[in-house]
Amino acid sequence: MLVIILFFHVLTFTSTTAIQTQANALLKWKASLDNQSQSVLSSCSATSATPCHWFGIHCHKDKSISAIRLVDSHLEGTLQNLDIFLFPKLICFNVRNNSFHGNLPSHIGNLSKLNVFDLSINLISGTIPQGVGVLSSVTYFDLSSNLLSGSIPTSIGNLTKLSILKLCENQFSGPIPHQLGILTFLTILSLSYSNFSSSIPASIGNLTKVSTLYLYANRLSGSIPSEVGMLRCVTDLALSDKELPGAIPASIGNLTKVSTLYLYANRLSGSIP
Repeated sequence: MLVIILFFHVLTFTSTTAIQTQANALLKWKASLDNQSQSVLSSCSATSATPCHWFGIHCHKDKSISAIRLVDSHLEGTLQNLDIFLFPKLICFNVRNNSFHGNLPSHIGNLSKLNVFDLSINLISGTIPQGVGVLSSVTYFDLSSNLLSGSIPTSIGNLTKLSILKLCENQFSGPIPHQLGILTFLTILSLSYSNFSSSIPASIGNLTKVSTLYLYANRLSGSIPSEVGMLRCVTDLALSDKELPGAIPASIGNLTKVSTLYLYANRLSGSIP
């Protein structure tokens, strides 16, 4: 009996220490933001018994932090001062539509339980690190409308549970990685307005669950691959790019669910199938 009591005492102490560590990490990050942001986050205070009641913070039953949701909150600063590795049970990190700048959070790969990662409509720059491929549980990944550059890491192919991937409206370069074809649970893939070059990978045909595919306004070359005809669930397909040459593949006739098809502003030739 004594052993059991000691076990639960140690367990409770460990849990309390972890929660306090997470609270301190959030307070440290808050202090690095501008004055208006700190005012918005006024409920985040060292005098609170738990961070679970702070603005934008949600917790598991054990009071460890499960979600950071600070959407449309007029926050300004960087994410570099947030020690995100201290939140191993985090399932949602959503700071959409703020004014965060600088690079993506360090140690992002530590968030193995993360389902939702949304940093869209900010001023995030730098590149997407290879470590992103460790986010094996993520289903929603949105970095659209930022200032990201470089290429998409090939490790993106490890995110096999992804349903929604939005990387549009950035300053990427290089090819669309063929590893995207591994993400067979994708329903939405948006890569428009992002300066990608090279050809559309044939592996795109593996995305048989995708309903929305936006690749327009890049610098793509090469013809439209016949594999697009395998996208039997697609309803919105936009390939307008100014560069795509060649004929429209006959396989496009297999897309019986398409309601919106954009192929304009290319260098297509031949007849419409």
